Amino acid sequence: MGYSKLDYEQYLEKEYIWKERGIDPPKWANEVYNQGGEPTCALDFYEDIFGDDLEEECTPEDYREGEYGAIAVELIPKEDKDSKKQFRAKRYTITRENMELYDLIDGSDNFCMIAPISYAGRARADKNARYMYALALEVDNIRADGGIDEMFYTWQRKNQTRPKPTYVVCSGNGIHLYFIFERPIPMYANIFNQLKEVKKWLVPKYWNANTTTMKSSKDIQWEGLCQPFRCVGGRTKQNSYVMAFKVGEKITIEYLNEFLPEELKLDSIYKSKCTKAQAKELYPEWYQKRIVENQERGHWNRHKPIYYNWIQKIYNGAEDGHRYNCLENLCSLAVQCNIEPEQVEKDCREVAEYLETLTQRENNHFTEYDVMCALKTYHEPKEQAYRRKIEFISKKTGIELTPNKRNGRKRAEHVKLMNFVRDEINGNKDWRDGNGRPDKSKIVEEWRQAHPDGRKVDCIRETGLGKTTVNKWWNG
Repeated sequence: MGYSKLDYEQYLEKEYIWKERGIDPPKWANEVYNQGGEPTCALDFYEDIFGDDLEEECTPEDYREGEYGAIAVELIPKEDKDSKKQFRAKRYTITRENMELYDLIDGSDNFCMIAPISYAGRARADKNARYMYALALEVDNIRADGGIDEMFYTWQRKNQTRPKPTYVVCSGNGIHLYFIFERPIPMYANIFNQLKEVKKWLVPKYWNANTTTMKSSKDIQWEGLCQPFRCVGGRTKQNSYVMAFKVGEKITIEYLNEFLPEELKLDSIYKSKCTKAQAKELYPEWYQKRIVENQERGHWNRHKPIYYNWIQKIYNGAEDGHRYNCLENLCSLAVQCNIEPEQVEKDCREVAEYLETLTQRENNHFTEYDVMCALKTYHEPKEQAYRRKIEFISKKTGIELTPNKRNGRKRAEHVKLMNFVRDEINGNKDWRDGNGRPDKSKIVEEWRQAHPDGRKVDCIRETGLGKTTVNKWWNG
């Protein structure tokens, strides 16, 4: 079985127990840790890669155009010893919050792998690749006499510096370098081919005679752009677990271009330069649905508590100068959360009455016209109403918003803090069941009350409960 919550520091805390079980850390883990790598469990690693960008879990008939999932693969040994193929591959669609992936990691002893890429449909074919979330490289045959030190030096030195990866993953014998993009890269045919050449250029910069035991370039193992790698938290061939270490920040195309030769610079990543005639030939399905049939992009719905939580944020933090944007964003959330029209109009007018109290200038009243303009976002929603980043909302509304994080605390410390908050919420009363065990449904309920816009993966991480338990009690 794997461990989606295990990182290297947690391994070291109970190293004697792991040793008794015959389980060692993966090769090079200690060297990467000594270089300052921050141990990261699978939950945090894959959340950092995919965020909330993948499609929601749904049945095939409910699939919506414009939403894509990642694909994990489990290699299951065949019982037929005479078969030429020793394994059969079982694929898993990974949706938002990555719960299917964590279940696979925790429940399988087999070789499980995934690429940091989303796909259209259920086939893991290059032509179906839609977004690349990270560029992943493998480096094997690391030198025992300082190979890891030389690897880190490639992005620390001042001359001929190489791009610094976001994560180094110790996979058993070798390492994987993950360069996570701040914005996922759309895998149009022309961009796909560009990125293949970029990866081909980058690999020898890390896989060289200083870092590995290679004798010539023929020793390098070349992988395709969409090559999946062994899952963090999963088992290795050496009876250890794949472990990740954060060593840098997410990268941008501009950062990557600083290191690339002129002919490889990526200058048209986020917007294709092809004409509609070229798009019709390159992307016939997209052209038929979006241009010919004029279909809209697919969207997903958010939890209703997010809408009501924003109303409270307005009452607690709205200021004169940002009033309209606060109300307009409420209408945007109403679209995303499927709030009924009568409720939206009622809430908007109640909030507007409060916003009117924030000014004393006679020429600055908050009027019915302002309310009607804001409601236009709800009644005539455009693409922007569905897709807004936290940074954009904060800047427009003047209300500070930050993603749910641990504020630098280790997981164990954060769980202790959450337990303290839970006890305070309960007035330090006995909140356990008749057998002295924690009432897990109560824990989930109280966590959701404290985090109205929180996600299942955050609840699992912060409460220490299992995925099955959180799923069972998520909706009460």
